[in-house]
Amino acid sequence: MSTSDSKAETTSAQAGFFINNGTFSGNFTTPDGDAYDIRKLQPKEVTDPRTGELSTIWGGYATARDRALAAKDAMLQTEFKKTRVRPAELFIPEARDIPLYITLRNVPGKGYTDIGSFWNAKGRFTIFARDLKGKTGLRFAGNLLPWKSPEALAAERAAKNTEASVEQGGVPDAGAARAGAKRRSKSSADPKLTDG
Repeated sequence: MSTSDSKAETTSAQAGFFINNGTFSGNFTTPDGDAYDIRKLQPKEVTDPRTGELSTIWGGYATARDRALAAKDAMLQTEFKKTRVRPAELFIPEARDIPLYITLRNVPGKGYTDIGSFWNAKGRFTIFARDLKGKTGLRFAGNLLPWKSPEALAAERAAKNTEASVEQGGVPDAGAARAGAKRRSKSSADPKLTDG
């Protein structure tokens, strides 16, 4: 295993989203390894304009532990307060996201109950959290992933579908298969031969 692979595994193992049950304060680590503290998530009753249903969302601000990143985040907040402009490549025109503000909305799915968004000086992240309702002392726990546009997600799905069709009888990429086999045989034979 290369150094970069082990660093990526360590970072992904540390990446996570944790909110304490009693105080609703918590912390998270981005996939880049940046640690943030959440002062307090607070519940708010909102009406969904599409369905008219009343639901509870949770929101609160986060602060970077690293001072240099916290300073960049503060500059982002100041600029946003002046212009109220969100990057077009990260947000649709109707978006209401605020820098460093987390909003968790109840959207049950496979392995999670709530989805959130977080925007800092480095970009935008998606939070997939499970409402634990106080189990193990936590209210919410989950993961942060880099945000992807609907177009990027569609391209990934198309690529996966192409791979699946190749596995089911399409034309395989022999060069890629040979390169992958060669890389795996080198790494299993002698770990020093991997890059990094």
